[in-house]
Amino acid sequence: MTHIIQTLREWFRSSIKLRVLSIIGVVVSLLMIIISIGILHQWRALIIEQETDNTKSIATAFSIPVIEAMIHADQEQGSRDDLLISHVQNFRDNVEGIVYISIQDINHRIIAHSELSRYGRQLDDPQILSVSQTREVLTSISEHPEHGWMLEILQPLQIGDKRWGTVLMGFDASNIREKVRSAFFQLLGLTVIAMFVTIGLLYYFIGRVLTSLKDLVREIDKFDLDSGDASALPARSDEIGFLIDHFEMMKKRLTQSKVALEKAQNQIFQAEKLASIGRLASGVAHEVNNPLNGMRFCVFGIKKDLDDRQQTVEYLNMIDDGLTQIESVVTKLLGYARQRPKEPQAVDLIKQLTTVRDLLEYRLNEKRVRLNIHADAGLPPIKADPNLMQEILMNLLLNSLDAVDEEGEITVGMQATGVNMIIRVRDNGTGIPEEELKVIFEPFFSTKETGKGTGLGLSVTLGIVESHSGTITVTSKKGEYTEFTVTLPLETENESINH
Repeated sequence: MTHIIQTLREWFRSSIKLRVLSIIGVVVSLLMIIISIGILHQWRALIIEQETDNTKSIATAFSIPVIEAMIHADQEQGSRDDLLISHVQNFRDNVEGIVYISIQDINHRIIAHSELSRYGRQLDDPQILSVSQTREVLTSISEHPEHGWMLEILQPLQIGDKRWGTVLMGFDASNIREKVRSAFFQLLGLTVIAMFVTIGLLYYFIGRVLTSLKDLVREIDKFDLDSGDASALPARSDEIGFLIDHFEMMKKRLTQSKVALEKAQNQIFQAEKLASIGRLASGVAHEVNNPLNGMRFCVFGIKKDLDDRQQTVEYLNMIDDGLTQIESVVTKLLGYARQRPKEPQAVDLIKQLTTVRDLLEYRLNEKRVRLNIHADAGLPPIKADPNLMQEILMNLLLNSLDAVDEEGEITVGMQATGVNMIIRVRDNGTGIPEEELKVIFEPFFSTKETGKGTGLGLSVTLGIVESHSGTITVTSKKGEYTEFTVTLPLETENESINH
């Protein structure tokens, strides 16, 4: 039972329509019941009043000849009882609805009755005795032990100060009860119909409102900042229209905010990228200076002996090789530094890792750090921005390079699991204290010395990963290792890339 009550309670709470219908339905029902009870009482009172007026008229019509008979008997000193009994019997037989008629003298003794066996009895009803001395006509409805529900009329027999007694007439009240019962059922039927009509109209109009709200919810669910499609909801001038108008305003604000956010993100990404290039500057300078020095030596040799054609050709070839090497370094730097494209594409992560490794080659060799790459065969591509994938790998490898000592070790692992690509970058460096693991992705947080980092690398990396619907986590043990794990969704419809 408790489970059923709990289920009904949860169902009631889960539906606005049900709550509104229940509350309004109960309120309307109570109002209709109260109004119906009031109308029924008024109707009942009118029916009783109408029947009472009719019986009073009949009692008055009956009392007139009775008084005449009383006056005649007083004047002629004749017998009145036989005349009264005959009048009672005739009146009862000719008037429908009369159950009994009783005439009492001023001493409350029955001098005529429709039932002859009651002749001569003394009345002992305290209610009749209490009002028998007044001029008022008493009416009452009660259940008689012999005749059932009766409407009784007590009519005084008097003219001026002269009183001869009272007339007590009993009328069958079953017709009154039938009229009241009929009125009750008619009113009950009208009340039920009115309630159902009211609840039906409420159900219809609440359904219309909720349908409009559901349409608005569907539009909200379909809303895509990238598509910018216009809403298909019709214009309205009511409260729902007010919500729709504000939804459209919110869409415009969100679109504007997205544009501003993308612009700010691009600026931050580019700033961090340029900062990364600055950290690579010494290696780049070395890779450029070496061929430049060789080319300068070749030019010196050519100038020294301009007539030695064979030597000149040999030196020119060496200069060409040096220029090619410098061009390669500059091309890599330009490729890494340029702004990212607008549309994602199928990206070979191994290729991006190779490019980043080439850019870091001087720093790796300078610290004699061993870079291990473990990748599953036939890794599929992912749908992403290639430059941003380079930036993820560059930021993680630069962090590892800063963390490891000379002759340290960095391991990059890549594997496809179901619909995701897993990238792990692990180093055997200094590790990260446990209390700092919660804040390393916050902007401008850095454990490096001043001037050796912007504090944006991991924050930018987190933003790039989340913009590609991915996740990044970190585990570390102080003095032993640090491992970053990046999970990115695969572009499964593309063919695998073989290496």
